[in-house]
Amino acid sequence: MSRPLMRALRWFGRGDVRLVDAEVPAPGPGEVLIAVTLCGVCGSDSEEYRFGPVVVPVEPHPLTGRAAPLTLGHEVVGVVAEAGPGVALDPGTPVVPDVVLGCGRCWWCARGDYPLCERGAALGLQADGGLAEYLVAPAARCVPLPDGMPAAVAVFAEPAAVAVRALDKAGDVSGAVVAVVGAGAVGLLVAQVARARGAATVVAVDPDPGRRALARSCGLVGVAPGSAVDAVRELTDGRGADAVVECAGPAAAVESALSLCRRGGTTVLLGVSPEPAALPTLDVVLGEKRIVGSASHRWDTDLRAAVALLHGGHVRVHRLPTQTVPLSQAVARGLADPPRDVVKTIVDVAAEQ
Repeated sequence: MSRPLMRALRWFGRGDVRLVDAEVPAPGPGEVLIAVTLCGVCGSDSEEYRFGPVVVPVEPHPLTGRAAPLTLGHEVVGVVAEAGPGVALDPGTPVVPDVVLGCGRCWWCARGDYPLCERGAALGLQADGGLAEYLVAPAARCVPLPDGMPAAVAVFAEPAAVAVRALDKAGDVSGAVVAVVGAGAVGLLVAQVARARGAATVVAVDPDPGRRALARSCGLVGVAPGSAVDAVRELTDGRGADAVVECAGPAAAVESALSLCRRGGTTVLLGVSPEPAALPTLDVVLGEKRIVGSASHRWDTDLRAAVALLHGGHVRVHRLPTQTVPLSQAVARGLADPPRDVVKTIVDVAAEQ
């Protein structure tokens, strides 16, 4: 029996993302069908539109078997519409799905670290995502929302989970000075998670004056890249930041992050860029600095913690400038030319066109 149709925003190629009619997917064993309420537009979605294919497969993906055209969108909040066989989640339950997929059989998956699966994938990148009216996701990795949690807050759970994992890599930041390079959506979430975990001072480094002002309005120290080293040294009696999280990606930002880190400190690289960065080997070795990468999240630790931080008001998103657009305007106003004066475009999937 054929399924009803839905609207979905699908990537066909660089500069070619179309709103199409697609069949509503059916949940299989262990899966749920989610009626999407809101879906955030990530920088990676915009990169796929402007520069792709970056990670969207044009040949069948080894885990999902899917290739373009694919529905974008991985920052999802919605409501369970239908449960597949063996699923205990009731229809009507509001959830945030963890979009990260692992094979379940490799060395990493066997240890529960499925974000590192060599064949790993993500809904919205290597399988259909949430810029559509419906999405199928693994039920076991859906985090139910606390009573009364607004969808407009919960839609930040996925990028906040990225921030949680990155701060975990930085270690204990209580009482620490933390520097965040790049004051976009993820950078500002990282900064707030650091504050929630007891960081004494958080410095946000960004070349844009508006982003620095936004950081200051969130209780952070906002500085330009050219003055960041001096500002951090002044705050730390010349030592440097205890932990630095790089959220921008370009080589200059990576090199700046390493220069901000104190001897014995930790730099977490979270931004992504194909551009190689120079490694100041002498400084890293003699200063015994730690460099660690972070990219994803787990449902049970990172996503669940992100939902709790957002619901408890420890991470506040109401100050972050956003725009909400209907699905029909997501390409023009979110993917093709994301405005500089907002840090997050949110797509209201059910909005009138």
